[in-house]
Amino acid sequence: MRRSIQLVAFAMFLVGNLGSVQADGPMFHKTHVEIARNNSWPQPFRGQDAYSVVAPFEVMKRNGWRDNNTVGSILFVNNELTEAGRLKVTTLVASSPTSQRTIYVQIGMTQAETATRVKSVQTVLADLIPEGEKPPIQITHIAPTTSPGAYQTLVHRAIQQSTPKPRLPAFTGSNQPAAVQESGVQESQGSGPSQ
Repeated sequence: MRRSIQLVAFAMFLVGNLGSVQADGPMFHKTHVEIARNNSWPQPFRGQDAYSVVAPFEVMKRNGWRDNNTVGSILFVNNELTEAGRLKVTTLVASSPTSQRTIYVQIGMTQAETATRVKSVQTVLADLIPEGEKPPIQITHIAPTTSPGAYQTLVHRAIQQSTPKPRLPAFTGSNQPAAVQESGVQESQGSGPSQ
């Protein structure tokens, strides 16, 4: 008897609460949103996934351009651009895409040295571009990746010495190399039509 009373009380409780929930209430709205989200999956999240994949490459491209466009300490003597430094700035202005023409100047030991370096780069830019907008100049503490010229010479010579000399195959009197002609002659002797 006690169990049936508990069941009746529970049923009345459920019926009473279900009567207060309306068809357009928050519970049904949330259910419809979840159903729509599940049906459209994975489309809403593809943009986020694509961005998370591409974002590291964008950082790498920016770092590569910064490394390429950095005028390092080695290109300055007494905080004035050397001839190699002038050629580097000329190359950056002439061959870099317009969106990537920012010139980075490596900082000096003091603020005065850094200011002199920037002034030297501005002078070269003024000679290259007398009128119009000049590329922006930014100061960086990151040194460009470089290696000594002697090391680069050794690497270049080692590559040249390890490259085999180009050779043409032996000429046998026809358009085919000797190895191909010999194998072709043997095949053609046995595969001809019988008479």
